[in-house]
Amino acid sequence: MNIKYHFKANELLRRISPEEMGLEYTSVQRMELTASLTLNTNLTLDTKDEEICLVVMGGEVDFQYGRFTGTAIFKDMIYIPWKESITLIPKTRTVLMRFGAPSHIDTQFAHLKFTDIDKDPKKHKVFGKVETNCQRDVWNFIDDDFKASRLMVGLCEGNMGGWTSWPPHEHADKREEVYVYFNMGKAFGIQCVYKDMEHPLIVAIVKDGDLISIPRGYHPNVGCPGGKISFIYCMVAKKPGDRKFMDLHIQKIFGDKLE
Repeated sequence: MNIKYHFKANELLRRISPEEMGLEYTSVQRMELTASLTLNTNLTLDTKDEEICLVVMGGEVDFQYGRFTGTAIFKDMIYIPWKESITLIPKTRTVLMRFGAPSHIDTQFAHLKFTDIDKDPKKHKVFGKVETNCQRDVWNFIDDDFKASRLMVGLCEGNMGGWTSWPPHEHADKREEVYVYFNMGKAFGIQCVYKDMEHPLIVAIVKDGDLISIPRGYHPNVGCPGGKISFIYCMVAKKPGDRKFMDLHIQKIFGDKLE
């Protein structure tokens, strides 16, 4: 099987297996739904043996999960336990990113609203410094305190022309990760993934809708002048339950901690 670490948006319209991204556990799919007055455009999603997180990248969608109903809008997330199903009813053209990982425990369905996460200081944090051009906002939706098997999912947004994931850090002994870039308009960013800076795994120009797979190594990135790099991160624990967000290793030549 050919392994790719960089996927464009149109390549993600089918389920991408972990193996295709050089990973062990993470699956992904971009889901584009369209509302219709005459056709049934509802979609029922079965999680099977995976726990699933859906992230609204554009539009809005009604959902029905058992007795729970609601509407998820831009930047909201929906967490669905394994061996369950959810029905999605698009209200507009809606783009969702689906992240999945194997699960073996019973958990609770959750509709995680961005507006709630944004105003919670335990969930919305600012890292880095303006002086070193690496200040960014991080919103931890599915974090250490959220009961899940392997998934940890959130959003990150840098400043104009700024760096994120800085100082460079890695956690590949315990977790694998993917970044999906969104809400970037016509801007682009540069994503680096490397263990050895002389022989990087990938250095890529990333645009809205792209995905980068991070099986190992440090993974700093930067936005272009006049543009912000903005992405969904999905970390997946290799050992179920090993889900400590700040359990990572900093590249020593650039620092000893995230600030």
